[in-house]
Amino acid sequence: MALVAVSAAGGAAVTAMLDDDGGPVRTDAKASPSPSTSVSSTPSAQVEWRTPATSRSVHLVKPKLHENGIGTGFDNNGPGVVSAAVSYWEDLDLLDDVIARRQWAAIAASPDTVDEGVSEVRKLREGVGLPPSGGTPGGLTFSTNVNAVLARSLDRSGDPVVVWMSYDRFATTADEGVDDDPLRDETTHLILTWQDGDWKVTTDPALEAKVRGPRAYDPASKYAWADGWRRVTDAE
Repeated sequence: MALVAVSAAGGAAVTAMLDDDGGPVRTDAKASPSPSTSVSSTPSAQVEWRTPATSRSVHLVKPKLHENGIGTGFDNNGPGVVSAAVSYWEDLDLLDDVIARRQWAAIAASPDTVDEGVSEVRKLREGVGLPPSGGTPGGLTFSTNVNAVLARSLDRSGDPVVVWMSYDRFATTADEGVDDDPLRDETTHLILTWQDGDWKVTTDPALEAKVRGPRAYDPASKYAWADGWRRVTDAE
């Protein structure tokens, strides 16, 4: 069994990178050693090329609150926005539109974004033969695991931020057990903006128009690392 996931395309101007100590550093994307901005496909001898697998991972932080079926309460900094995006994406309910509405109301920047999130859940329900509104069928559970992130600001202020995520998703049923055809190495993004003391998801068309897709995530790729992809370590 396979699960259909909501994905979108995206992009950026300022990328969240990691310095030698593993801390988040915002650098101009044009200054990074990305082959897309280089006249040569050969890595420069002056650049210490790494890969996501060999570089420090991004340590996620836990949400400070957990209400309405989703974690909230993240700091207004690089680790905070990345942790918010990962936490939201992993916790959002996929098939129960009532739970999804409560979750989206807690993390959305506007009522329109709430409605769009619930609409996607109802479309997915109909796509798998369920009524448009209702709960998740008994015995069915989903697990979403984000493996890597790439965060970029959509302007030089550092807000809003688009967070790209590479993830796997598994379904488990009471009768069939673990999903034998899970989603793997999927890519999606969320745009987040600092609002009312927390990071909120926005689907503002004007911001979506600024998004450009990054290189595909590959843990062994120096080009994926140069583009800004980093592995994530779960919050303890």
